[in-house]
Amino acid sequence: MEEITFKTEDGVEIAGNYFKPKKEQSPVFLLLHMMPSTKESWNAFASLLQDNGFAVLAIDLRGHGRSIEKNGTRLDYKEFEDPQHRESIKDIAAAKLFLAGKKDVDISRLAIAGASIGANLALWQASLDKDVKLLILLSAGMNYRGIQAAQLAPEYFGPVYMLASEGDTNAAKSSRELLDYFPGDKKLEIINGNSHGTNMFLSESGLMDKLVVWAILKMK
Repeated sequence: MEEITFKTEDGVEIAGNYFKPKKEQSPVFLLLHMMPSTKESWNAFASLLQDNGFAVLAIDLRGHGRSIEKNGTRLDYKEFEDPQHRESIKDIAAAKLFLAGKKDVDISRLAIAGASIGANLALWQASLDKDVKLLILLSAGMNYRGIQAAQLAPEYFGPVYMLASEGDTNAAKSSRELLDYFPGDKKLEIINGNSHGTNMFLSESGLMDKLVVWAILKMK
């Protein structure tokens, strides 16, 4: 794993963990954490993806982890209003530019996995970006900080795997409702317990392996 940084168009320095692929022109996963987590919440999943032929980039979204500087001022997600949270879409655009500069990555085979608000951000990017070939959405919401998932899902035509915990009632309800809005290959899994986002990896044995197998199949 390599610790990297890059800047967004509005001057935020984004910190990331880059997992180099084992061969050139590999497909690549971008991983977007939940709030108030950091890129490290994806470490185990990122390593598993790397072992199975993917390049991986996990980033700290603005105001989280080490992504706390914008043109000399300090950012803290706890002080954000909804529009500032939505500006994280610029973090994703900058992450894609970083990946596009990597000779070992095939940016036209981009996958995004997101948790909680990261899931909604992932869907937002996928609705705009034809390079996004698959999505994994953990604990997505119909509306996170003004990111309206039902308006975005019809614009994404690739495969999507949605997960939520039954006891995480809002995420489970939202995921069931959102499924109908996707026009393409879609899968919904509701697991036991009440874990949210990447915490589902800790409570559901074998979940990461299942997602990696699905991603390999769909990325072919």
